[in-house]
Amino acid sequence: MKRRHFLTGAAGAALLSTLPVGSIRAFAQSASGVITYGQSTAVLTLDPAHGAFTGYPGGYEAALLLFDRLLDFDADMKIVPQLAEAFTMSADLQSCEIKLRSGVTFHDGTPCDAAAIKFNIERMMNKEINTTNRPLWNPISGAEVVDETTVVIRASAPFAQLPNTLAHGSGAIVSPAAIEKFGEDGFAKNPVGAGPYMVEAFNSGQELTLKAFDGYWGGKPGASGVVFKFIAEPATRINAITTGAVDVIDSVPVQLVSQLEGNADVEVVRKPGLRPIGLAMNLTRPALADVKVRKALNLAVPVATIAEKVFFGFAKAPDSPLAFDAIGHKSVGETAFDQEQAKALLAEAGYTAGSDGMLAKDGAQLTLSLFAPEGLFPGDVSVAEIVAASLKQVGVDVQINKIEKGAYWDHLRQDKANLAWDLAMFGFNPSNASGTYHLASLFKSNADDDAKPDVWNIGRYRNAEVDQLLSVADSAPEEAARMEALGKAQELVWADAPYLWLQINENVSAVRKSVAGVSVMPIVFTNLRNAAKA
Repeated sequence: MKRRHFLTGAAGAALLSTLPVGSIRAFAQSASGVITYGQSTAVLTLDPAHGAFTGYPGGYEAALLLFDRLLDFDADMKIVPQLAEAFTMSADLQSCEIKLRSGVTFHDGTPCDAAAIKFNIERMMNKEINTTNRPLWNPISGAEVVDETTVVIRASAPFAQLPNTLAHGSGAIVSPAAIEKFGEDGFAKNPVGAGPYMVEAFNSGQELTLKAFDGYWGGKPGASGVVFKFIAEPATRINAITTGAVDVIDSVPVQLVSQLEGNADVEVVRKPGLRPIGLAMNLTRPALADVKVRKALNLAVPVATIAEKVFFGFAKAPDSPLAFDAIGHKSVGETAFDQEQAKALLAEAGYTAGSDGMLAKDGAQLTLSLFAPEGLFPGDVSVAEIVAASLKQVGVDVQINKIEKGAYWDHLRQDKANLAWDLAMFGFNPSNASGTYHLASLFKSNADDDAKPDVWNIGRYRNAEVDQLLSVADSAPEEAARMEALGKAQELVWADAPYLWLQINENVSAVRKSVAGVSVMPIVFTNLRNAAKA
C-alpha cells in the first residue's frame, strides 16, 4: 500500500506574517513599493550548486525569492507545496512521484516542466557540480519523466528524508536554458529561476536588486522590488532601520531589542531557532577522549545563567543534542551547574591540582585551546570568555583563539593532523528541518577520521550503536520506528557528551511597520518572499 500525500493551496501561503493571511493578500494586491533589507551577511553567489548560495545565510535568503522549489516549508517547518501540486512517496521509501503545476515558466520564458525538473535533479546529484549538502543528495539515484507534468525521483535505498531534500534551499529549480547560456561557471552571477522575483542588478558582496516577475504563476508579488544590502555592523543596521534607510534587518543584538521596541515605527520579529550552539570537543586529544573529563567540562559552566543573563531570555539551555522544535526532538537530559561534581570527576580521571590550583596529569597541565569566531554566532566571544573563566575555576586552563568569521569554517573542517583546536564553537542549522539529518551530520562516524570530516563530525565522535540507530531513523518504513530510533540516538549522544552544550538562541529581526508579511524562520533565515510594501 502506498502512503499518499496530497497537497493543495498557494505556495508559501502558510509562512509567518505579522498580519492575517487575508490581510496580507489584500495588502499585496495594492502594494507597489520597493523593500530594502539590510543583511548581516553578503550575497556572493546565487546557484544551489557550486557552493550553494554563498554567503550564509544571506545567499539562501535571496534564493527564497528568486527560485521556486518542488516543495516548501511552512512556519512550523512542515512540508507544503510549491511547484508540486502533490507528491506520493512509495511504501519502500525509494521513490517519489511528483505532480507539477502546469504552465509555469522561468524568468527567461522557458518552461518549468518535468524535463526541467529531471535536469535539476541530475545536476544536483553530480558531485563535481554540487559539492555541498551531499548528505541530502547522495541517496538520490535518478529522475524519470512520465509526462510533461509528472516526474518520478528515485533513491538508491530507503530515504524518508527525500521530501525534506526537495524542500531544502538547495532544491531550488534553475532554468536549464540559463545554465546552457551562462555555463556552470557563469550562472551564479546570472541566476534565472521561477520565483516571484527576478534579478535586475547584482553587485556581488555588496547589493542585489530584484524586481517583480510579472509572469509568476502564484500571482503578483507583494512589492515591485526587493533590495538586499550588505550591512556588516549591527549598530549600523539598527541606525538604518530606525531612520528608515532600510525596511528590514536581521541578527538584531538582543541587548538592543528594547531600544527598537520603543520605536513606534518598528516591530521586532523573533522565532526560536533550531541551531543549538556548543563547543565541539576534539576527541583525538587524550584528555578529551575520557568521557569523565567531557562530563566535568559540561558541569563546570553555568549554561542556564548564560542563556538568561547574556541573552536576556532570548535563549534557552538545551535538553538534547537537538533543538526543542526540531522534528524528532526528545528531552534526554538537562544542563547542570555543579563545579564540585566537576572537580570530583576530574579527580577520578587522574587530575590533581598544583599550588596554583590548575590541574595536571602525568606532569602535563590540562590546557585547552578554544577556537571561537568573532560575530558568527550570537555573543560568540562573550560566551567563550565566560566558558574559559568557568573552567579556570575548576582548574582547567583555556586559551581562547578568536578567528575572523570568514575564515572560521576552514579551521574546523581540517584533517586530523591539522586540527589546531581542542574546543571549537559550532552550531549546525538543520535547514531541511530533519532531526535525523542534524544528528547524522554531526555525530555519524566519519569514513576516515584521519581525513577531513564527511560532513560536520569535526570532533571525530564514533559510536557504532548511534550509527545503527541513525540508519534506522532514516530508512524504517513506519514513522514511529524512525522517531524511536532518533530518540534513542539522542540519549546516547547526550550521555557521551562529545560537546560542551551551550544555548539555543532565538532568531531576531526587525521590520518597519510599513512592511507586512516578513517572517523569521526557525532555520535562521529572514524570509521576504511574502512581504508587501505599499
